[in-house]
Amino acid sequence: MIIIHADMQIKPEKREAFLQTVQPLVAGSQAEEGCLRYTLAQDASSLDRFTMIEVWADEAAVERHNASPHFTGFFKVANDFFALPLKAEKFTAADV
Repeated sequence: MIIIHADMQIKPEKREAFLQTVQPLVAGSQAEEGCLRYTLAQDASSLDRFTMIEVWADEAAVERHNASPHFTGFFKVANDFFALPLKAEKFTAADV
């Protein structure tokens, strides 16, 4: 199992546009084969900080996701939303 946390600090003036643009990414990712969880969480202390929490069955599912149209399409415009560079952490977990 592969777990990814992608932390995003969004420009305050871009928050609403980000929330609209990220929805197709979330919905498309949740429908992918091998996706066990794909959730956008907002930080309780900051309206402009979000974490994408992803859980994938295996590395092949992550690779398919990274090549998907909803993922590549989002990242064509994503840098315009970010106040800071995206910070992603990747973990491997044994199935429980």
